[in-house]
Amino acid sequence: MRDMLIEATCKSCDGPRKISHNGSVGYCEVCGPYANRDVHKIENLTPWARAMIVQERAILDDVEPIRPPNNDSQWLKLLQQLIPSDYLPMGGNLPLEVAYEAIRNYPRVEIQRVVEHGDSGTIFYSTENPDADDGDYIPQKPNEWDYQLDDEDEHPCQYDEYLPEALVENISGAFSNDPIKRVSYIKNLCKRVLYYDTFLIDPSYGILDGNQRRWCSILPERMILRQALAEILLGHHGQEPLWRLRAGAINDTVYWKNYLSTVEWEEPRKKSFQYLRQIVEANPEIIPTPKGLVIKGESGANYLLQTKRFNEGAPTTVVLNLPSVSSQTGPTKQSVCIHMEPGCKLPLGDRIAALALALFNDIKTARRIEELAVIVDKFQGQGWR
Repeated sequence: MRDMLIEATCKSCDGPRKISHNGSVGYCEVCGPYANRDVHKIENLTPWARAMIVQERAILDDVEPIRPPNNDSQWLKLLQQLIPSDYLPMGGNLPLEVAYEAIRNYPRVEIQRVVEHGDSGTIFYSTENPDADDGDYIPQKPNEWDYQLDDEDEHPCQYDEYLPEALVENISGAFSNDPIKRVSYIKNLCKRVLYYDTFLIDPSYGILDGNQRRWCSILPERMILRQALAEILLGHHGQEPLWRLRAGAINDTVYWKNYLSTVEWEEPRKKSFQYLRQIVEANPEIIPTPKGLVIKGESGANYLLQTKRFNEGAPTTVVLNLPSVSSQTGPTKQSVCIHMEPGCKLPLGDRIAALALALFNDIKTARRIEELAVIVDKFQGQGWR
């Protein structure tokens, strides 16, 4: 006996959808493939992000987003904005920027060997010749550093990545710490607060493709910068620098109001999916399928907006009517990288609709996106450019 079809309401757009009489209310064919994306739940946030959003929401909008640093130079500028200008790192002899430059400009040190003598030992090291040509390493006369261990210390390892920099910090005059104790101190800081998930905000976001929401995963390289960042995270400079850093990170990474209540985020989401459905119904070239929207571009290319893979908040686009290409996992459809600008706060339905319309008008869009232009070339030749 065939199931009778009855009208039901889509949970995303409130539009009608047909389901079998014994089915549960679900999603329409437009919304269904993307319905489990961008669902925000306050309980999914990491504890520090959840506390920040719940407790500081009255003034969170007053803080400018902070772009995540990509290198030590950018970290230095950010740290200088957060901590007092007269800050001296523990054990340091110079202000942060001066010490950083002294360490950065000192000739590179290479550990040759470590010789142990009971509770003491000697580190043999060489420094590069500053007059050598670029790319050449010409060691100067080997130098020695004698050390004495305290009860809790261990002999250093020749291959410890921190040891050469700790020696440079001391020799350059930036620090007066014993290099062995300095290495131990920095390692302890990293273990406590500096690791890959330090700035993880929503581990559940994008769980289907592992694309979690984190502000930054590139931590400083220099020990002096790691120390300053760790001290902020541990509250050593008071609550204001820590608050500014975390608030700026949240505002750059997520639209935090989405997490406060279902009403506040469901209504914009619903409207965005209503808009997406209107776009699909008004354009026969945009076809809903169980695998996602298929768009017939003006060039002749057929594009699929995938449901399982997203990039920068937008579905990954594959070209259905081009031959598959080889990959490590076997033949796969050619993809084209088109995504929203970083930090885009548009609801999901708006993002999908914008991408679908851009691909329908792929010839016009390709004039601004070279990777798409390469795809259009395969259907139109190069005369359209």
